[in-house]
Amino acid sequence: MQDALPDTIIPRRAAIQALALDGLLPGSALVRLPAVFAAVEAVSVVLAFSTTGTDRVLLTGNLSTTVRARCQRCLEEFEMGLSADIDVEFGLPGAISSDDREVLTGLDDKLMLAEFVEDELLLGAPMTTLHDEGDCYPPGEIKDAEELPPARRNPFGDLTKLLGNKD
Repeated sequence: MQDALPDTIIPRRAAIQALALDGLLPGSALVRLPAVFAAVEAVSVVLAFSTTGTDRVLLTGNLSTTVRARCQRCLEEFEMGLSADIDVEFGLPGAISSDDREVLTGLDDKLMLAEFVEDELLLGAPMTTLHDEGDCYPPGEIKDAEELPPARRNPFGDLTKLLGNKD
């Protein structure tokens, strides 16, 4: 069931409560993502907080949305999905994860949910946005063999055959 999402979360408190979030973050709550993509739909947010020991909070989940992007190959707009799997720890400054997770500081600080979601989606976005291979072509590129101009006939080609190759 999708619930209303809070604006801010304190990671340690959320982990103690074993907070699980499942909701939609409206596209209007995002500031930087619309600057990169033409249109952004609501982001599906599924997050779970848990404790992993003293002064450690584990945050796992998934973020997904659909955006309109401009293909860098054909320059046309198209819809593409953006998603990010979340697997980070919150800890004290200088903390190192034993599971090779990213460790974020701010265990007892307010986490701005919309900013965090935007950060993770931007980090997961492709460097260049392209249609799938074969779905588009650069401007001016010939798409099919039928569009090739007819081969030019060489008027002296037959003459070289009659004279033979003289080396």
